[in-house]
Amino acid sequence: MNNSDVHSVLIIGAGANDIQHGDEVDAATFQIATEFTKMGIHTIFVDDNPFSVSLESHDVIDHSCIEALTVENLLAVINRYKPHAILPTLGNRRAFELTQRLMDKGVLREKGIRLLGTPEATIHQINNPVLLSRTLHSMDAPMKSIATVNNYQDALREANQLGYPVIIRSVLPKSNSTRRIVHDRRELAAAVQNCLKQSRAEQVLVQQSLAGYKEIEVVVQRDQSGTMMMLAMVEDMDPIGIHAGDSIAFNPPQTLLDRQIQDMRDTAFAITRKLRIVGVNHVQFALNPANDRFYVIKNSPYFDRMTSFVAQSTGYPVAKVCAQLYAGRLLRDIDLGADYIHHAALVEPTMDHIAARVPLWGFHELPEADRQLATEKKSVGTVFGVGRSPIEAVFKAIEATHRQSTDTRLHEQEKLSDDELVVKLVHPEAGRLFTLIEAMRRGYSVEELTEMTKIDPFYFDQINRMRLLIEDVIVHRQKEPMLAEAKYYGLSNQLIAHLWATSPEQVYRMAEDHQLMAKYKEIEPSGGEFTQHTHSFYAAFEDENEVRKTAQPSALVVGTGGLRLGLSNAGDYFVAMMMRQLHADGFHTIVVNSNPGSVNLSYPLADKRYLEPATAENILQIIRIEQPRFLFVPASYTELLTALGKSEISGRVVVIPDTSRSQLINPDQRLVSYNFLYDGKYAYPLGATSNIHDQDHADLGPTVVQYPAAVNGPYNQELTERGLTDVLKEERPGLYQVIFEQLAPDNYVKRRVQEIPLTELAFLSKALRLDLTALFTRIVTGQVNADQINDFLKREETAGTALYQPSFPFKALHVADGQPTANKIIGAQIHFLE
Repeated sequence: MNNSDVHSVLIIGAGANDIQHGDEVDAATFQIATEFTKMGIHTIFVDDNPFSVSLESHDVIDHSCIEALTVENLLAVINRYKPHAILPTLGNRRAFELTQRLMDKGVLREKGIRLLGTPEATIHQINNPVLLSRTLHSMDAPMKSIATVNNYQDALREANQLGYPVIIRSVLPKSNSTRRIVHDRRELAAAVQNCLKQSRAEQVLVQQSLAGYKEIEVVVQRDQSGTMMMLAMVEDMDPIGIHAGDSIAFNPPQTLLDRQIQDMRDTAFAITRKLRIVGVNHVQFALNPANDRFYVIKNSPYFDRMTSFVAQSTGYPVAKVCAQLYAGRLLRDIDLGADYIHHAALVEPTMDHIAARVPLWGFHELPEADRQLATEKKSVGTVFGVGRSPIEAVFKAIEATHRQSTDTRLHEQEKLSDDELVVKLVHPEAGRLFTLIEAMRRGYSVEELTEMTKIDPFYFDQINRMRLLIEDVIVHRQKEPMLAEAKYYGLSNQLIAHLWATSPEQVYRMAEDHQLMAKYKEIEPSGGEFTQHTHSFYAAFEDENEVRKTAQPSALVVGTGGLRLGLSNAGDYFVAMMMRQLHADGFHTIVVNSNPGSVNLSYPLADKRYLEPATAENILQIIRIEQPRFLFVPASYTELLTALGKSEISGRVVVIPDTSRSQLINPDQRLVSYNFLYDGKYAYPLGATSNIHDQDHADLGPTVVQYPAAVNGPYNQELTERGLTDVLKEERPGLYQVIFEQLAPDNYVKRRVQEIPLTELAFLSKALRLDLTALFTRIVTGQVNADQINDFLKREETAGTALYQPSFPFKALHVADGQPTANKIIGAQIHFLE
């Protein structure tokens, strides 16, 4: 199919963030839309995620449609904008299901609309595991045994034939949490009953269990001529039986033989060719290490968390290349520009470093959730580390999780009794790496641990080296050779300070005295074989420094990190929109971030990327090199802000307000928030938001926020004036809200003044059709005056009432009767009422 005459593309979004996807989908959308714009292709984007950067990127999205993701709304958009093609690969599985429903209605055929990335037959197969299984069987791809049944008796017969354990899954599930591993008849009955209820087809799949096998993830890429390449093969440390998203993962693989790599690579190519996929395809395998047999367990021909991890860890611009493949170009014809060698798009990435991806959990906010790891995903986000060894990469990734210190987590494991430790080894829980370190400390052998966990012995060798290194650091306090070794393997100054019972500042001074300062290596996809520049760097304690100072004026931005409950990816949205404005005002942008799916790591936004945890030592060293005019730091990075306050640094520090929580998520109170922009002299009203108590929107739930607030006119004016007085007392410019509680029809009491939570700020920007983040950025950098602010705030009337509906991970994490609070938000939707 030749797509050269495709002039407009409808991109279907993924909707609210949930356990299955975060900001990596929006990051891919933004980058691909940017490339489409360069090629003269118009884009129509439909989504209802208030935290989406793409929805507000009007320079690369021609028509942003904030609509619920339904077939009816997509039909209306199609009739209005008449796209030549639909791109479903940026909206996760949900976009594939919506696309199939459009196909089933005959819409695509009737209107002559093409599909980009995947043909119609492949859409059907991805949505129906039975059809996909038949196709893979027909090409002799190695598949596990699977049967489709619609009642318990048939499921029991199949389970007895396969032998326990077996996997029970819904066909065409209504939600993502429909996968169960069962070990006996009692568990089978409950799993079949539950999965039948969750199936739109009233059928379940009974599958052979491959628990204990290695899980290998392969990302390949294909153009329409059939040319293919492997972008990466990633090895999960944890075996099948633990969801891949909950495992530590390594790129490149650490324990595979060349013939295993080649065999799985060939199979991934064959599947991608059979399904006629153009662009990326993510194939997951289960590998039996005892006999080298492997099985295909999943195929995902769309952008996901693995695609983003591969792109950042290899330096290969996956989204940039895929956009051109969707437009009909061939790999051999793609020019990646002056920073890459000729035909770089066609060269498979090679790495001279190791990347480790580590999951982030939400159990701090949801302590009642079950921490035990199984086939259903429980992590809410991800971070990664890059180093010369697996140990260094893992230590960095752990540091980037930004919750508890490594030392604290190790001490927690020491408190476990022997029986408790055994239970955690056999029934793994979140953060199991520290349990494994403790088991080795207590003398468990590699053979014992391998038998209990099914983790490859290689990883226990690495874990033991981590343990011994920590013990050596404790024994050799304040010794320069020990400090040099610890830094080489990625231990942070904070961890070393804990182990030495001193301060991170003292460790930093000791490192300075002995010239043990990090150098920076560039991540590029040829492993140093060719001269290429991705402008992505990681720290290494080696001799050569490959980074150079960025042109001035520059701004250094510390990202808000991996997706976490409460903030969701609203922090990522805010940073990305801020970087867009910095670019527009002539600043060169430098970002520090360990979230591989972050929008602010995108090439159009960041002139330079440091893929490192945002520790004080890293930031201080980067400041030395870059000497930025401004340094933007999230308020939640309290230790970093404290360290910066004690240091003499160039540039001005601006705090990113990522700690404020919405007060409106309280169904027992009638609250109204009056929002203001404050430039240090004047406060500009932005209208009021409120929670909903009337019966008109009861179906949306008790946590919905409404703009504009339903307040009677006289009281609205009075509260605006009272709020204005309070905001003018604030010490620094910013975006503020004054929260009132309505105790009676004529009695409003002020509760507090705070910076607008980033979750509500993203919603308010879309409701007002104003880029409030851009205005904040121009104020704090001194790029705007009062007249310009007034001009900026002039706008057309909003399109009716806007509603913000947060979502929570209670169902996915099996939390019964979960109480919706601001610190438990995982995503949100925005609705406009006519």
